[in-house]
Amino acid sequence: MFTIPRPRKSFTTHIHCLECGHTFRRELPRIYIHMPDFDRKIREKQAGGRSPFVIPQHISCPQCNSMDEYELAPQTVSMLTLTIIASSMAGGLAQGHPIQLISFGLHDGTIMHPLDGLDYYREKLERAPADLAVRMRYANIMRSIGWLDEAKEQYKIILTADPNQLEAMLGLASLYVTSKHLREAKKMLRDLQERAPHSRHPQWQEYEAQTRAYLEGVYPLEDLTPDSLLLHSSVKTKLSKRLPHSKSKHA
Repeated sequence: MFTIPRPRKSFTTHIHCLECGHTFRRELPRIYIHMPDFDRKIREKQAGGRSPFVIPQHISCPQCNSMDEYELAPQTVSMLTLTIIASSMAGGLAQGHPIQLISFGLHDGTIMHPLDGLDYYREKLERAPADLAVRMRYANIMRSIGWLDEAKEQYKIILTADPNQLEAMLGLASLYVTSKHLREAKKMLRDLQERAPHSRHPQWQEYEAQTRAYLEGVYPLEDLTPDSLLLHSSVKTKLSKRLPHSKSKHA
């Protein structure tokens, strides 16, 4: 009988560098499993396509310093697969488990691997660099897959073009929280609260109310993290009720 391991703060992974061949170990606080690709690649044995295992951070090889040129070692793939099988038999992963099962989609509902979604919006942005809606979706995916510096740059570009973009302000505040820059996060939230009534966002009242709750301590500021804003699983339904756009798993 399968049993699920007790909740851990991190998941031990072995990573193989595709540049120099070095295999190294990392303790990861979060691993996303994109279930549509897991079903296709692992269960249905279809070759090609993206790996269903998404590490939401940059990975640098300690041997050659290559960035994001890696694959998970076979023993790690096996452990992740067994964990998912065990969770399906036991009714789901424990709350707070470092592995999260997700089903990612674009804003129109098209299911797509997060990295393919990133390429999709990058190409659209190259054709229309002034399209703030596309840039927002591009930044949101970057934030959700752990490319935090790149997401921050995109949010700042958006806010330079339109200081009343509430979603960009909230996303930027979440990045400040993650980097422990709480003073900057609170300043961004105060600016959001002030600008909300003047924005054209149809949910500005919800943004204003939720922002006030964070500023007044009704909700812990530490809960405002990048992955709380966008990536939510239809497989493991743990949807936040705090943020106006957190009910959707789409970008």
